[in-house]
Amino acid sequence: MEATGVALNKLAELEEELEVVDKDVELFKLKKVQPIFKRRDKLLEDVPEFWKVVLSQHGDFGNYVRAGDLKYIDAIRKIDLVPLCLDDSSCDPRDFRITFYFDGIDGDFEGQEVSKVFKVCYDKSKVKFSREEDEDDYDEDLGFLTSEAVNIKWPKSYDWINPLKIEDKSSSEGKRNYRIGMKSFFAWFKWTGLKPRKEFPDGGGLASLLSEDIYPHCIKYYAEAQRDLVDETGDDEEVSDGPLQLDDVLLESMSDSENQHVIKKARK
Repeated sequence: MEATGVALNKLAELEEELEVVDKDVELFKLKKVQPIFKRRDKLLEDVPEFWKVVLSQHGDFGNYVRAGDLKYIDAIRKIDLVPLCLDDSSCDPRDFRITFYFDGIDGDFEGQEVSKVFKVCYDKSKVKFSREEDEDDYDEDLGFLTSEAVNIKWPKSYDWINPLKIEDKSSSEGKRNYRIGMKSFFAWFKWTGLKPRKEFPDGGGLASLLSEDIYPHCIKYYAEAQRDLVDETGDDEEVSDGPLQLDDVLLESMSDSENQHVIKKARK
């Protein structure tokens, strides 16, 4: 029995060592790919409506936002994402800052740049649970995403559902409008992850989708959108100059290895 106990303790120590190695490997990968992403993001500025196409192409993204938000999501000109561990090795590799650059819409929506930071937390005592069953969604061993609320200027046409502008939250209409507003993409910027059922639903899921899938694989989704359009028209020439064209400068300006990476991603 004593030998078994010693072995189990040693195995636990090895697991901890593996966790350290996993973190080091992830940090190494992030340091390698970040310069490539920076060059890619610079090139994407020359591709019209790139993020509009990507976000509309991604099937899961639409599950997190209201249909009425799409008009304003289309106004996203640029998305920038930076892992925090690149500047602070004490940060979890999953911690990141994401910045959205919005173009304005005359008379309705002000152009703006909004950044939001997400960090992994391992302490459930910080969460204000209103229902006991919600605790199962928070894993202290793996950690869960949290964030700080940041300000964003809502569209004027959203005044009726903007939680900050609804004066009467006690009437049935006020409550209904408040609930609608809390499901808007704009309410996500106030999400903290510490008040389940009291803020934007599954804000951590949307954050993870952006950081782990949409941002790193955005070119794949753009290419898929172009293929879908070609399939619908049945004629490559008809869309050769359209807004969904994967701009030649994007691929030609990349190194051969980066170019092949993009092509392989698009063919998956």
